[in-house]
This record gives sequence, C-alpha cells and structure tokens, in this order.
Amino acid sequence: MIVEQARIDGNTKLLAIIGDPIAQVRSPEIYNPRIVTAGVNAVLLPMQIPTATFDDAVKGIMAIRNLMGFVVTYPHKGRVLPYADQVGPIGQAVGAINAVRREADGSWKGDMFDGAGLIGALASLGQSAAGRHILILGAGGAGSAIAMALAAAGAAMIGIFDLDANRATELAARLQKHFPSCQAGATEPGVAGFDLLINATPVGMAPAFALAPFRGELHPGLTVIDIVPKPETTALLALAREKGCPTANGAAMISGQADAVLAFFGIGPA
Repeated sequence: MIVEQARIDGNTKLLAIIGDPIAQVRSPEIYNPRIVTAGVNAVLLPMQIPTATFDDAVKGIMAIRNLMGFVVTYPHKGRVLPYADQVGPIGQAVGAINAVRREADGSWKGDMFDGAGLIGALASLGQSAAGRHILILGAGGAGSAIAMALAAAGAAMIGIFDLDANRATELAARLQKHFPSCQAGATEPGVAGFDLLINATPVGMAPAFALAPFRGELHPGLTVIDIVPKPETTALLALAREKGCPTANGAAMISGQADAVLAFFGIGPA
C-alpha cells in the first residue's frame, strides 16, 4: 500500500514521542500516515530522553513554540505528570500520563491512553473485557492504565503481578477504590484461573528477547497480549501461538490507541 508522505515546511507543527530507549517505538510509522490522511500539517518525531537529563530536556521541548505536544513512553510516564497543568480523570486515577498537549492559553493538559489501546487490541480479536479474569504482569504506568480501562469495561477480576510487590498492592487498592465491582488484588504470576494474560512490562523488548515472567501452562482458552512494540513477535507471543492461544501484539495496542491520542491533539475525529 502506498502511503502519502508528510510534507514538512515552515508551518509544520511538531509532535514528539519521548522515551529511553526509543528505537523500538512504532508510533511514528502508525501516527504519521493518520496525520497525513487527516490533512493536518504536522509530524510526529521520536526523541530519546535519558532519565538523567529528563527535566532539562522536557523543559526544552516544551519551550518550542510550534510543538503541539508530546507522547510519553517507557520509562517517563510517571515522571512527566508534574509538567501538566491539568490532568484528565484516567491520568489522575493511574498517577501517570502518556500524552501532553499545549492548550490555547499556553498551559499543558495531560491524560493516559494506554488503556484505550488495550481495549482496541482486544476488539481486534473480536473480544471484550466484560466478565474476564485477567492477569496483568507489571504495575507501572502502562499496567495501571490498562488495569483501570479493563475494570471500567467490566472485567470481573484482575490479578496484578509486579517485581515490586508494594506497587502491585497499591495498584490493586486504587482499582478497588475506583471500580469496586471488579475484584482486584496483587498476586503471583500463575496463569491458572485466568482467561486473559497481559504483559505490561518491557520484558521481551528488543534486543533482550526474553520471556515475560509467568507460571503455569498456556492453553487455547487463554488470550495473550504483549504490549512490547518491537519485536512484533516476542518470546511470550511465540510460545502462546504454539499453544493455540489467541494473541495480540504491541502494534495492535498502538493502533487501537492512535486514534484516541490524535483526537486528544485535535487531529481526526473526536
């Protein structure tokens, strides 16, 4: 398929995606064709910002007058929160944001859209979150956003595993507070009793092609989603497909998230 390229000139508005590492992100190749199709003179650029220089770098890009805003990926989703003058309800519940936009008055508004992407990835499989028993590996910014979105979409039970047990417990408590009808708790990473497994950790990201931490046997009744964007088939997804599990990868999640994020920036349908 031939995709029209962005035309960059002196009037082009900038969007950035910031993270460290950044080479693995697929957002530029997914967002930019959508921006062109919407007829907007803008382009999304990847920017690698190490933690050690995070504050100076973010202040610098926010001073660029033709910057519309920026998308945030690992490991900066929590750290960027203080730079938003306003935070949307999901971002407040999660305690992290992954998109920040410049408002007309020069202030900055942020919110979290990782959960919207996961719901989209499920929909691509013809599935929904309603009534599901879900195990989430990772209680960071992405895992928190995903958990909130799944609970809002009617999940019956969510188990959370994180190497930092306190972080998993804290997320479970916030889930119960915001969505009391969803049973939530910190757990070990055993897949028994769950029908949806989500890897919301960076484990498996290139070049470290490792297997995300879980215990037990994968089976066809278990859907497996790995949010790692590259490689497209992580070790977890390769094993899941061998076992006959329905699967979706990071690209499916990014695609599901793209329209929501671009609408937040005023690009495409609201």
